[in-house]
Amino acid sequence: MAGRALCASKILILLGILLILGFSFCGCGIKGPPVPPQKAPVPAVAELAYEVAGQTVRLTWRLPEPLSARQAKHAAFGVYRSRTSLAEAGCEGCPLVFQKVATVPYVYTETNRFFTSEPLASDYRYVFKIRLETDSGGGPDSNLVQFDHLPDRPSGGSDTQ
Repeated sequence: MAGRALCASKILILLGILLILGFSFCGCGIKGPPVPPQKAPVPAVAELAYEVAGQTVRLTWRLPEPLSARQAKHAAFGVYRSRTSLAEAGCEGCPLVFQKVATVPYVYTETNRFFTSEPLASDYRYVFKIRLETDSGGGPDSNLVQFDHLPDRPSGGSDTQ
């Protein structure tokens, strides 16, 4: 009888060890690092267009839909410009270098259309783009508008690239 009790206790000890080893390989229930809550994506600016009057360009654009109250709280449009002298030889395929020239605060409008004006100098090729920027980052770039500004030549439209 003592032999059976000793054998049963060895089996129980062995099962306990196997159970402990089994749980150590299964994990503790933590599946991975904590993930922050998903923020709504920043929408893209659409339909960027321009109109030149004298030495000023008026840029107009729209958003596909209004921003949520949370996004709108810290939202603004970044206006970016690339400017190249027409006297310089053109470089086909070279990347454009943009500078942020203005920040236009987001203000809710019924039409979801926005605008700004920027001064121009004669004899330059201009390329503009707009990007919505919020506290969660910047949205994708708008379409590009490009034009050559020559003295006494009105131009306007939505030349896109």
